Amino acid sequence: MSYAPMPPSSAMPVSQYKNGLGTAGFVLGLVGLIFAFIPIIGVVAWPLTILGLIFGIIGTLRAGRGQANNKGMAITGTVLSAIGLVICFIWTVALGAAVSDTANGLPTPAAPAAVADAGAAPANAAPTAAAGRHTVLLEVTTAAKSNVQWSSGFTANSQAVLDKGKTWSQSLTMDDLAFTTVTVTPVDYKLGSKANTCKITVDGKTVAENANGVAALCTFQP
Repeated sequence: MSYAPMPPSSAMPVSQYKNGLGTAGFVLGLVGLIFAFIPIIGVVAWPLTILGLIFGIIGTLRAGRGQANNKGMAITGTVLSAIGLVICFIWTVALGAAVSDTANGLPTPAAPAAVADAGAAPANAAPTAAAGRHTVLLEVTTAAKSNVQWSSGFTANSQAVLDKGKTWSQSLTMDDLAFTTVTVTPVDYKLGSKANTCKITVDGKTVAENANGVAALCTFQP
């Protein structure tokens, strides 16, 4: 009596390793770390490094249970993601500090602009700087009806129209001195017109002064 041969034992099924999350954690961690070093664009590194950290940890746990065989890659992905996340946090703190410093350094008008007749005493005497702060005084005298324009630091350009024979002043208080300018130009320029004048005083010291019939320009560069 004859028997049919048995199939070879090599036909038995082989278990499949679950390496997907460990590999994904490595790729996301590497890409996230690269983007984390780039200012502004580095914001995309936040989700990449967070997902990379999660996938890397899960991949490491799977490898520890024998469900995956890429433990080294999963651990590397976890470490890269953690480093990228720390760099993202540092960028966020640094950016917040820079924005705060910029806001604190913005010039703050200490008083509204004062206008008086040209022969009268100045509306403000030279102010004294408070401790740790600076006072910048802008002054203008018109010989004809003129436009006055001024700006300082991040303050938007401001404009006023003054009649002939008027004086104008604007006091600014700031923590950090900023580039400041004031310009006086006649509304209707006529050849031979008398000169308008401008002056900038910082902490009681005159730093710029000009007289011109076409355009009196005073600038201060810290």
